[in-house]
Amino acid sequence: MTTDRAPIGIGLTLPTWPLRDGGYASWPQMRRLAQAMEAIGVDTLWVADHLQRTTPARGTFGFWESWTILTAAAEATSRVGIGPFIACTGFRNPALLAKMAETLDEVSGGRVVLGLGSGGPARDPSWSAFGFDGGRHVSRYGEAVEIVTRLLRDGQLTYHGEHYDVEGAVILPRGPRAGGVPVLAAGLGERTMQIAARHADQINVNRAIAGATDADEVVGIARTACEAVGRDPATLRVTGWGRVAIDDHGMAVDKRGCLVGEPAEVAATVRGIRDAGVEHMTIYPGTADDPSPLPALTDETLDRFAPFLEAIRAAA
Repeated sequence: MTTDRAPIGIGLTLPTWPLRDGGYASWPQMRRLAQAMEAIGVDTLWVADHLQRTTPARGTFGFWESWTILTAAAEATSRVGIGPFIACTGFRNPALLAKMAETLDEVSGGRVVLGLGSGGPARDPSWSAFGFDGGRHVSRYGEAVEIVTRLLRDGQLTYHGEHYDVEGAVILPRGPRAGGVPVLAAGLGERTMQIAARHADQINVNRAIAGATDADEVVGIARTACEAVGRDPATLRVTGWGRVAIDDHGMAVDKRGCLVGEPAEVAATVRGIRDAGVEHMTIYPGTADDPSPLPALTDETLDRFAPFLEAIRAAA
């Protein structure tokens, strides 16, 4: 295990899906949360890119549209990184998506990380609910990631694939970064992992990380994907996500897949995750009695999380 790595980045997600009481955060509430995240030193502010979901516990529920919220968050903040976690490539033409990311990078002053994902399986009803074709979504994802990354890096592209055609697309004007917006590609299975390893700057394995053992497995998956496509694993940043359920006494309690302990203990665990090779963690804080697997952030849970972030910084 190495101990000389750079400090791990920490990200949080704005609550664009229902709160515990079933209501939705308003934009003024999210704006306040975004500014509070920045004030306590969060590295990255994310916005989920879903349209609707249906679960046995909640029935059908929706989300605020991600790019609108991201643009508003870019204007409301000045330092924190921003991006979709994770933008479904099936919801937008990939060349247009590259143009959107470049424009948002201009608005934000060069703070965008473009998270990309394939979306849920074709049987997920949210595809058809909004008129999208969920068939062969992984194959479409592969082409979309290639188009987005090449267009962002080179500024122009002609591409003819099975699912998408791009004829002489040019990204003009260019945003503030000469190399374009960095791309984080997500997945879980072998095919999506290899798509990420082939094209992206960062990779995110879609499984919760609660300790160094999980981190070792995630880094191993990323390394295997790199080997399969002939890429040096050292050139691909590995990122991950995790959960923390904080009780009224400021302790992270033992729930399945969660970081556990007082702030110093959680910080030590996160240090182990970093030393395993994970460079950024997106964390979903919630209260100990919240039944949601991914709780929507509130003022209360951000306040509860602040000592953990402080401890993570101190342990770096």
